[in-house]
Amino acid sequence: MKSEDLLRSVLEVEAPWQIVKVRDDLGKRQVDVWVAQQTGRSGWFFGSKATVPQDREQVWRHINLGGSRCLIHAVPAVMPGGQAPLWCGDGDLPFTRAMSRQIASMLLEGVKFQSICSILDVTVADLWKFKHSLDSGKAGLSSAPPPPPAAAAPSTRVPEADDPVWEKLLDGSTNIDIRVLSLKLLLTKLREQMRVITDAEVRVLKAYELQRYFLRYEQMLGHELGQLGR
Repeated sequence: MKSEDLLRSVLEVEAPWQIVKVRDDLGKRQVDVWVAQQTGRSGWFFGSKATVPQDREQVWRHINLGGSRCLIHAVPAVMPGGQAPLWCGDGDLPFTRAMSRQIASMLLEGVKFQSICSILDVTVADLWKFKHSLDSGKAGLSSAPPPPPAAAAPSTRVPEADDPVWEKLLDGSTNIDIRVLSLKLLLTKLREQMRVITDAEVRVLKAYELQRYFLRYEQMLGHELGQLGR
């Protein structure tokens, strides 16, 4: 496989888009890739048949290429089915959809912000911007497959992460008597976020967040857990 074909495959760039330029001299351990839509007949790799309009160009952080950060330069794109390609980002968000999926999976697993920044080499500011956009309903993850349910420990009383009880708690259709202040505060915050979040995958993320809290503090939530099975 030629190097240009390999790069297309890794970045999942498919027709009618093509890679038109690559640079590795704009930052330490950084690869910048320009992607544009083909115009007329297909051009050669890095050819002049497609260009990225500079006045509409946006830059998104993509999944790392080996040990190098990868930045995608492109105009926001939409596939025939209505979804954006994974190498493309949404609006003013700092990450491509592929990178957003990776970060969302780490958040789902309970990885701390500082650890995500260190592992993926992203800034705290960009990560907070992304998290805020999810929480406020301004960004979605619907192109991503639903995350696999996290299996609860065999001895736990906490329902599985995909149990409908969590969504019912979050949308207010189920209410329980809560004695633990931190749970009251968390549930209030999550319910406020759910009112503006329409993306199905982000709503799943919130349900997992609530279930993780119950798993972590199960010993002090006996009163609350006793009401979930009613």
